[in-house]
Amino acid sequence: MVARLAAMAAPDLSVVVRWATPAGVTAFGDALDARFADLARGAAAAHGVPWSPGVDIAPGGVGSACAQHPLTEPTGVSLTVACQIVAAAGSVVGERLIVLRRDGTAAAPLERTVWYADVATGEIGDGSSLYRPGAEQRVLRLLAEGLRADGFAPATSDPFAALAPEAVHTLLADTVVTADDFVVQVPLDPTPNGLGRRLVPVLVPARLLTPFLSPFGAAVHGVVAGGAPFRIADAPAAADPIDCTLVACASITFDDGPTSMTDELIGLLHEWRAPATFYLQGMNVERRPEVAAELVAEGHELGNHTWNHPQLTKLPDPEVRSQVRRTQAAISAATGVTARSLRPPYGDVDKRVRGVVGLPLVVWDVDTLDWTDPGPDAVAERAVGQSSRGSIVLMHDTHSQTIAAVPDVVDGLRDRGLTLATVSDQFGGALPPAGQTVSHGPR
Repeated sequence: MVARLAAMAAPDLSVVVRWATPAGVTAFGDALDARFADLARGAAAAHGVPWSPGVDIAPGGVGSACAQHPLTEPTGVSLTVACQIVAAAGSVVGERLIVLRRDGTAAAPLERTVWYADVATGEIGDGSSLYRPGAEQRVLRLLAEGLRADGFAPATSDPFAALAPEAVHTLLADTVVTADDFVVQVPLDPTPNGLGRRLVPVLVPARLLTPFLSPFGAAVHGVVAGGAPFRIADAPAAADPIDCTLVACASITFDDGPTSMTDELIGLLHEWRAPATFYLQGMNVERRPEVAAELVAEGHELGNHTWNHPQLTKLPDPEVRSQVRRTQAAISAATGVTARSLRPPYGDVDKRVRGVVGLPLVVWDVDTLDWTDPGPDAVAERAVGQSSRGSIVLMHDTHSQTIAAVPDVVDGLRDRGLTLATVSDQFGGALPPAGQTVSHGPR
């Protein structure tokens, strides 16, 4: 599962929304992304401000998927959303959404919903969808019996008598499936909307609920009861959808490859699920076409870094065009893709060059100076400490110290609340027009 964080701070408003999605493109991931985006943007809209993701807001940063983090200190109105993985077996995963709203003085009752997905079939539903339509009242009776047996309700009472159908849905939505039982968090004093405080976990044996399960519920329970390890197809490192208008993004970029070190870097980026953008020299692509192809297979973005790294401002127009076109051809031949941007060597560009190259030009706003071999710690410190939302970080896959620094760079940026994205993803997939120079993404 891939951790996500959307955070924003504004006068009298703080929003911290965390969730996790399966790696790669999945229907469950799309549904979770949409739900959490609605929560984050809705909180900002209700406060009368546009959504603007920030960094250094949420303690612990992006962190691990659904890890527990300390709550931010509320300043006025706040929304805190967290997640828990409550089931993971075979192709089934269950993720609980926990929503805490504060109005500036008091906290509303927690909103808790468990979403289930069979990533093999794409079927999705919340906890209430585990039950057969029309059987909800029978399920509530079993829950009431559990409350009475544990002394939480009088022997003759029906604690759910006043609940409307939508409130029943809300209450049953927080159902956790285990191998032998179903567990529902029941408020002792449910409000008309199905929420409430003083939550009590009520355990109902699965054998008692079997007649009331929907086909989806029976399938989910069958997989969970089977106990097989949770498995999902491995996805390329850069295959996870990212919305840089929702989360605060930054890009790590590598110049001058592919080299003998690029293979190791590809492995590290896959292990850390870190997308990157590579500005390749044409002559090196010609030497190592298989490495360039592996970068594409992993979903990384490729850019043009000229054929052999000259200062373009010192070349006549025909030679500038040749540097760009030969590299475009080499990248296309090796990978089947067309590089969509150019990084001028040394960042050296002028109006004439911009008019000749025929591509958008991407430079940087964070220079790690890794080419001076300052050591992995210095590379990581510069990359992490100097970055902000939209940053484009310059590194080179020609230095072993840089490769060694990559785990700390990735971890450090995420600790600050930044999500890694390719340069194109920072611009929503649509780079600026040809001839325009950018040093960072939208801010």
